[in-house]
Amino acid sequence: MRAALSDSLGGRVKRSEFIGLWRALLAAAALAFLAGCQTPGSAGRHEIRATLDAYRQALNGRSFERLEPLLSDEIRVDGMPDELSRAGLRAGMQWPPSRIGDLQILKVSGLPEALEARVALYMERRVLMLRIAFDSRWRIRSIDDAPLWKSRRVVVKDPFVSPFVVSSGLAFVRGKVNGRSGYLLLDTGSSDLLLNTKYFSPEAAQGMPGLVATVHGLQKQPRRAMVKSLQWGNLVARDIRGQLHEFSQMEAPGIVPLLGAIGFEQLRNSVIAFDWKGRTVEVSASGIGAGHPAPRATVPFSYFLHAPVIPVRIGERTWPMVLDSGAQVNLLPRLDELGQHFCRLAGDTTISDGGQPGERPSPLGIVDRVAVGGILYREMPFAIFEVPYLGGNGILGSPVFQNGRVEIDYPRKRVSLW
Repeated sequence: MRAALSDSLGGRVKRSEFIGLWRALLAAAALAFLAGCQTPGSAGRHEIRATLDAYRQALNGRSFERLEPLLSDEIRVDGMPDELSRAGLRAGMQWPPSRIGDLQILKVSGLPEALEARVALYMERRVLMLRIAFDSRWRIRSIDDAPLWKSRRVVVKDPFVSPFVVSSGLAFVRGKVNGRSGYLLLDTGSSDLLLNTKYFSPEAAQGMPGLVATVHGLQKQPRRAMVKSLQWGNLVARDIRGQLHEFSQMEAPGIVPLLGAIGFEQLRNSVIAFDWKGRTVEVSASGIGAGHPAPRATVPFSYFLHAPVIPVRIGERTWPMVLDSGAQVNLLPRLDELGQHFCRLAGDTTISDGGQPGERPSPLGIVDRVAVGGILYREMPFAIFEVPYLGGNGILGSPVFQNGRVEIDYPRKRVSLW
């Protein structure tokens, strides 16, 4: 199956982007302007500076032992929860590619007990912009990228309907990447655009190594490639980066060439509706519904990082589950409280992120009754597999999409089911 956490369920563990030399000159001018117009106040500035100096030394020394005492009791990096943030920092997601020289505090804002600083870290030919927040003891409680240039927003100006083909129980649409036609997996469990390493080459210049969270745990950040243009129907994106990913276990006759996968960053401003019976998907910026009967259920969702999470009831237990169109099978982290609702089938299955499958087999079975928003699904397949760092959430994958029309309204944070 495809990874539910392909980029870093994303959410993801985001890679910090760096500015090339030709843009660094512009960045330096912009930083000087910011520094001149946004002078930090004196309250807490010395304490913040001391923490940041120790932070820089820990990064340059690639030492989590020196970094850990600087962290608050709860630490969030790029919006990730504490467990994933702490594990990522321990594994080296922020170790710089070259030594950090100067450090500049551009702005301090907030209340004395919850200050936030915008910070520039200077390396050879590179500038890293961060937004770092501090608790009342001047420990770091969050670290976020704060680039000078925001990423381009993908917006669908006109609604469109696209056919899809099914391979191994997953939906693939035809699109173009850099003018090359091929197939793209529709993957609501991926945080960003994925590109098949078979067809795309990495950029020569790379920044922070970073990490991604997959179904197999934390892995080193794959390299990225520049995408001049992505087109699928009326969804068009230009000058974005895609994460290189291995799709060796997914490409099959009928979906060649498999260029990659469309993820959350491309869909987040849209409403997307899967019609498995008609083998079509509808995409709109404002909403879909004309010509369709009223949904049987509409369920508000919350986010776990970038992924929609909805409540799913099995027996006496309600499980939070990630809605992932890129997962071949539903997943539950453990058998606790399932009791007689889970019927073990002969044999096991292995879980893959699209590349090599995992080594540990997982029990595969049928759950007799699964309730979502008052709709009862019978005889649904589930594998028992705990995805690392998913916070105990399950995954509701392709089988629920195959049972009827499913509409994900990202702007209104709701899922409708027919």
